[in-house]
This record gives sequence, structure tokens and C-alpha cells, in this order.
Amino acid sequence: MQSNKKNYLTAEGKEKLQKELEQLQGPEREALSRRLRSAIEMGDLSENADYKAAKEEQGFLEGRIQEIEYTLREAIIVEKNKNGHTMA
Repeated sequence: MQSNKKNYLTAEGKEKLQKELEQLQGPEREALSRRLRSAIEMGDLSENADYKAAKEEQGFLEGRIQEIEYTLREAIIVEKNKNGHTMA
């Protein structure tokens, strides 16, 4: 995911991403963990659709977390001028 792409964010945009990250790392990850445990308890994972769906969702969740972390780490904060346009 490393690139030379610059990530320009307003303070509001940064805050929004931070809140999304907190949600994904906390409640979303916990709920998914419960789903995985429940699916594992059902037995045979090779034919367990709930387990496969939860694992797929876990991949998307972890990918989104990494994407947000990278965006925030590389963020360049820009300000809005009085006309509402962003300025670097």
C-alpha cells in the first residue's frame, strides 16, 4: 500500500476517518470476532458458509483499517478558506 500519493485532508475529513477507524477497530472488529467464534463452534469449517462469509468480511475490515491508518499517517492537513474551498 506504500505509494508516493499525497493524502490531502481537511481537519473535518481527518476527524471523520479517525472516528471510522475507532469504530472498525472496536465494535466492528469485536462483532466480527463473535461471529467467527460462533461459526467455528458449528464444526466443519470446509462447508461452513457463515465461517467463510465472516472470514471474507474480516479481510475487507482489516484492509479498510490498513487503508485508513495509511491515509492518516500520510495525511497533509489543508484548511478551508472563507469561500469553502480547500487550501494547502
